[in-house]
Amino acid sequence: MPTRRSWLGAAGAAAALMAAGCTSAPMRLDGTFLQPWRSHEALSLEEWQRRLRVTRALGCREVVVQWMGLYGGANDWMLQPSLLQMLFDEAAREGMGVRLGLPYDERWWTTLGAKQPEALPAFLAQTRDRSLSTMRSAPWPAHAAFRGWYLPYEIDQYNWATPERRRQLTAWLRDLAAEPLQRGQPRLAVSTFYSRLPTPGTLDGLWADILDAAPLRPMLQDGVGVAGMGNYAGLEPLRRLLRQRGVAFDLIVELFEQLPNPPGTPDTFRARAATLERARAQLEVARSYGAEHVLAFAIDPWLLGDTPEAKKLLRDWREGG
Repeated sequence: MPTRRSWLGAAGAAAALMAAGCTSAPMRLDGTFLQPWRSHEALSLEEWQRRLRVTRALGCREVVVQWMGLYGGANDWMLQPSLLQMLFDEAAREGMGVRLGLPYDERWWTTLGAKQPEALPAFLAQTRDRSLSTMRSAPWPAHAAFRGWYLPYEIDQYNWATPERRRQLTAWLRDLAAEPLQRGQPRLAVSTFYSRLPTPGTLDGLWADILDAAPLRPMLQDGVGVAGMGNYAGLEPLRRLLRQRGVAFDLIVELFEQLPNPPGTPDTFRARAATLERARAQLEVARSYGAEHVLAFAIDPWLLGDTPEAKKLLRDWREGG
């Protein structure tokens, strides 16, 4: 296994490749996230088939559906069973599997920031019960393309720095992680990222506690879309912990570039598709990262979208990837 010094040197070399426009790195993707919205329900079967063909042509063998639906917000909705059936069937025809995200409660981040101490335990209990009910009753694990469940709540070290919060988190994850294993299914997957907000907690320290309590499949967000290539350094202690423990994990490469909000406008997420050079640099790092799968966030919309940047990235990827 590469040492911390040698691996960070490789990350620096990848950044140099990006700056030089080098084309030696293989453009390898094992899968992609699909973040569904209501607009996806209006797509025709032919359009879904086209998108899945492009996804498979880019090398993907797995689609991670981020969530089955949203609740707890202004407009609750769930993906229609017929759409999920079509997605499983068409993915299977393309030789791909589907990891299905559980329903997502949109109050996650507001609850983490709430000042009322009772808000978090109540929220965790509600989401645990709903997630367990879904895993116990949903028909999708019987489909040949089913590759496991995804828990759509991102975990960082900033929001779980205190011992009491960690205790609550590990108990929640322990209950959720046990369910698929009891049914002979793959480990429950969950994303994690390195927060740049100052905190006494560390990401690897948090995950050491989590893994002692709950057998999970971590998915590490590389954070490059927001923080740049230097974000890999913040993830390195966690990567080293997972390699030392022999825990299988995935790496999520972000195919977007976050844009600043214009002065005087609301603080909203604005982004555009990354350049091929930057994506190549990320995938060069991914080659020796030790992840079992390299997943994109996300082919849709950052390669399949209608913006000039997305069209250029897809064209450049096909021509030079």
